[in-house]
Amino acid sequence: MAAEHLPLAGRVVGVTAHRRSEDQIAALERRGARVIHAPALKVEPVGEDAGLAASSRALFEARPDTVLITTGYGLRRWHEAAEAQGFDADLLVCLREAAVYVRGPKGRGAVRGLGLEDAGMSADETTRGLVDLVLAEHGGDLTGRTLGLQLHGIADVAQRRRLTDAGARVLTVTPYRWASADDAGQVPVLVREAAAGRVDAITFTAAPAVDALFSTAEELGLHEELLAAFRRGMLAATVGPVTAAPLLELGIEPLVPDRFRMGAMLKQLTEALS
Repeated sequence: MAAEHLPLAGRVVGVTAHRRSEDQIAALERRGARVIHAPALKVEPVGEDAGLAASSRALFEARPDTVLITTGYGLRRWHEAAEAQGFDADLLVCLREAAVYVRGPKGRGAVRGLGLEDAGMSADETTRGLVDLVLAEHGGDLTGRTLGLQLHGIADVAQRRRLTDAGARVLTVTPYRWASADDAGQVPVLVREAAAGRVDAITFTAAPAVDALFSTAEELGLHEELLAAFRRGMLAATVGPVTAAPLLELGIEPLVPDRFRMGAMLKQLTEALS
């Protein structure tokens, strides 16, 4: 394709993703962009972690009325760890006996992959929306109910508090955690280039990556400069409202596609930069 027909020719885009980053980078480069790959965080399955087994068994013994699945990836990792440690049958019994609510289509797909059906899905694919749904189903009163909550690498303290404030006993399981993925030291490079006005957009596919990027900027003494770059017009492209939330808290208006998928994010970004 001739350079003049490449919609992102001359543009510089920072990519913070670790998972599926090759697909994203290839798509951007096909459109003509120069990519700075600065993987901020990566997902680490908990696997043989004794803490996962202990929290799972505590949940099974409590016989929860409701289980909230926030990510399909998390449920799959949970089931894989359960198989490896011999409590997969207990997990399936727990999910079969409880009303299982899911945050989005991937969670629904993972539930169905285990031969089960969910009781409902949030309207906007956010944990807040998931909690809204569960509260609405019970008239806002969860007194005497035990809920299981599958965390997605971050604590979701505010949403857990909404459940406990409504009277629920909430037990959590964490099948995976976030860890630094910046083995090549590219996050500081991206921060410096962005703060200097040499980056047109940065893509985010996970909310914790936003915190990691700005934490690095803080360490470099460039937090305000990075914020200023976004305010001057550098775009923040996100895969959905969950990822967008920490940017909004910083006063940054990110791009959020109608379909919460990487392909939709890249399409929207390309249109915005063309």
